[in-house]
Amino acid sequence: MSELVGNAWGVIFDHGDVLELRWLPSTSTMTDGGFMATLCLFASEAEKRRPIGLLIDAVEFRHAFGPGVMEWRDAHIIPRYGAAGVRRFAFLMPAGFPKAGTEAVEGPAVFPTRWFVDRREAFEWVRD
Repeated sequence: MSELVGNAWGVIFDHGDVLELRWLPSTSTMTDGGFMATLCLFASEAEKRRPIGLLIDAVEFRHAFGPGVMEWRDAHIIPRYGAAGVRRFAFLMPAGFPKAGTEAVEGPAVFPTRWFVDRREAFEWVRD
């Protein structure tokens, strides 16, 4: 694992076949613009490295989205992940997350997304 790049709200790690975005506790004061900038950075790294999977560690994520942010993500970020060749997308969430174990193809995605509370399980699934 090597640290590639980061900003005030997140750090991107290269695990070879998987890219990880680890959100930081500083997301509690992040704006929607900071969220968008960080996802653009993650998408850019995915386009450069073309991993089979992406993992977002949202255990420390504290931002509350404003109106239209998730629609922006669906329109401007998810297609970039698909174009980069991503085959699976995993979210690592805090213990007790109610959607843990759920899998879905979201919005315009061409790959499944699954939610986890166990880091090892998330990596195993995203690499499968």
